[in-house]
Amino acid sequence: MADPRPHTDPATPTETGCDGGCETETAGGSDRRTFLKEGLMAVAALTAVAGASVPLDAMTRGYMVGTAAGAGLATISYPIPTTDGATIDRANKVILVRYQGMVHALARECPHKGTMVDWQPEQNRLYCPKHKSTFTANGTRIQGKAPRSMDRHPIRLEGGKLVVDTATVIEGDGANWATTGVKVG
Repeated sequence: MADPRPHTDPATPTETGCDGGCETETAGGSDRRTFLKEGLMAVAALTAVAGASVPLDAMTRGYMVGTAAGAGLATISYPIPTTDGATIDRANKVILVRYQGMVHALARECPHKGTMVDWQPEQNRLYCPKHKSTFTANGTRIQGKAPRSMDRHPIRLEGGKLVVDTATVIEGDGANWATTGVKVG
């Protein structure tokens, strides 16, 4: 059956023997297959360049990094905070919170989905930006999707410093959770 559409291009499928299902390349253009091939090559090149680049300082900047104490790499020491508030160690995913004469070492991950929580100094609380869970300064759950209070790490005073065992996690609201913390000043 003849193609009912009028053809004005001299290199039309009807003149080249195609029955309407062929793709042709016209002068100054490219067919679909060439376009997709070139586009894929461009994406691959951009991916290679991005993968070889150095990360931005703003993405890796931390507030504080504790120093390894003793032989255990999971034991980190910190100076004792002088005022109430939070100190965030992004590299080790630890938040030290001094509040009402106690210091607690909290795991920085929200117990709901593992999002890194932030300190809100104006409210003296911790906040998960992903699902809006909030916690008191000592990590007790206030509200939100988090199923429990924040996890804590054992902490002790040693030689005028706070020593945190990051290899041990005490699940929020679990046994011994309420007794973790160090009295200061």
